[in-house]
Amino acid sequence: MRRGWRPILVGGAVVVGTFAVAQAQVFEPSTSSAGPVTAGDVYVGEIVFERECASCHGAGGAGGGIGPRLEGSRLDAGEIAATIEQGAGVMPPALVSGEEEVDVVAYVVSISSP
Repeated sequence: MRRGWRPILVGGAVVVGTFAVAQAQVFEPSTSSAGPVTAGDVYVGEIVFERECASCHGAGGAGGGIGPRLEGSRLDAGEIAATIEQGAGVMPPALVSGEEEVDVVAYVVSISSP
């Protein structure tokens, strides 16, 4: 009868140990003090922009379509996000959403700075 409890005890110890390591967040990356953290991935945003937005705003946001030129436009992230969410002119609302929206906003901010 004594041997029947050993596997249960060992299994319970493994479960408790695993839970303790997970709660301690031992494998979480440390916070960088390199500068401000910006939301969105500019490079992924560029890919999504070229797929969803360039037909109207031109490649790289340089204009040439029915949408306005975004390159050098000095738009901030709030303006860009609001326009994406609400639409403007012939642009439909929520053309991109979720993480794609965050990435596109980061990309457009990067190209709108002079």
